[in-house]
Amino acid sequence: MIFPIILLFILLCCNQALFSGTFPEEKAKTFADTEFVFPTDLIQDTPVLIALNIGTSRSNGGEVQQEALIAWQDAIETSTSLTRFAPPFYHISVIEGGAPFFVRGAIRRGLAESFENLIDLERGGVLFLSKAEKFAKQAEIPPIDGGEPTLVVVSSDGTITGYVKGGRVDALALSQLDAIWEKAK
Repeated sequence: MIFPIILLFILLCCNQALFSGTFPEEKAKTFADTEFVFPTDLIQDTPVLIALNIGTSRSNGGEVQQEALIAWQDAIETSTSLTRFAPPFYHISVIEGGAPFFVRGAIRRGLAESFENLIDLERGGVLFLSKAEKFAKQAEIPPIDGGEPTLVVVSSDGTITGYVKGGRVDALALSQLDAIWEKAK
């Protein structure tokens, strides 16, 4: 039983070693209504962790992804391995479609209300994109058809070190994220 887990971990680490995607720059606003450039303004001297909720349609389960990403944040904050690094953690919702500016504001305010007591509203934002699939492809994140929440580690030079997809938080997923974080440092 332990051999398949070790093999899976090695394969994932090898896959991440070939990873070199970057996010395209996009103008956005935080949930607190502050303008920023994603991901440039998030990148610091240390790696950052981005909880990415990508929705191409209402059927992608944005609310389910959001709940899963909050569960991830809770698990990371209580994890004995990742908390020693205290990663800068951002929640970014990506919404596909050309919504008018007044609708965008309503969506952003609605998201801000749902995150209000869970995160610092300056550490969350929403990107309105014409093609979310193109955004994910440039970042080298696998297809987003299933609407899976994604945790992305971005190094201080702006390259994506790796990611973990899925809503299930368990010891294996946390150890994968920890390995990616270590590689990004």
